[in-house]
Amino acid sequence: MRKTAKTFRANGSGQLLIVTALAIAILIASTSIYVYELTMENQNVENSSAVELALAVRTSLRNAMISALANITKSGQKTVLTENLNMLTDAYLRWYPQRICQITYTLLNGAGYVDGLRLLWSDGLGVSSQYAFFTLKILGQTSKTTINDAINITTAITVNGYYIANGNESIKIVNLTCNVFNEEKPTQAKQITLYYEASPGAWIPVDNPSMTDWGNGTYSLHFTITTASRVVHVSAHVVDARNIFVAANATCIQA
Repeated sequence: MRKTAKTFRANGSGQLLIVTALAIAILIASTSIYVYELTMENQNVENSSAVELALAVRTSLRNAMISALANITKSGQKTVLTENLNMLTDAYLRWYPQRICQITYTLLNGAGYVDGLRLLWSDGLGVSSQYAFFTLKILGQTSKTTINDAINITTAITVNGYYIANGNESIKIVNLTCNVFNEEKPTQAKQITLYYEASPGAWIPVDNPSMTDWGNGTYSLHFTITTASRVVHVSAHVVDARNIFVAANATCIQA
């Protein structure tokens, strides 16, 4: 497996988005409990209010996981996932010691995941993913609701391509196709950066590649390089709209 081009580090705006995502998760958590209590006091409709609270909690947990994955894939510590989830679940207990809402979670180990995290940045395929199981207990006035659920956050890309040598064999026009997915559904990329391997281990950024966005998560990219190699190794670094980073390589031969 060939390593991807360079270590990708977050900039200031990226860190701000990560912090904002976690803040939103905590805000949803506090709002959802308030709405739940208000509904219980005024309407006493336990089943419907429990469902609404469960959906709001799931959204909070999902935002916390997105925040963690965005941080981890940009050189953050892998412990960020547990830190975010612990912060969120502890917030519920601090705000409401009567424990009307209890959350426990287990991180997936297996199927390529270690402590809920899977990073696979390889030839043709790049995957940045988190997976966790949750148990949510909602204690009503006359009933208790238990919900078992799982949340998966995955940003994935596929990359493939070829090159054309016109006349001068050292001048190569490289053509790439990059597909971007969130949870297996096509999605838009926020940023795509390309590199090519000029010599073993020496990756060079591609300046101003031509890019066509087809509007369905598919991107066509073209650029010209000068190299005597008969095989062109390319690396695509992608950031999705959620600020999650993923990378994949492509080995291009002459068409």
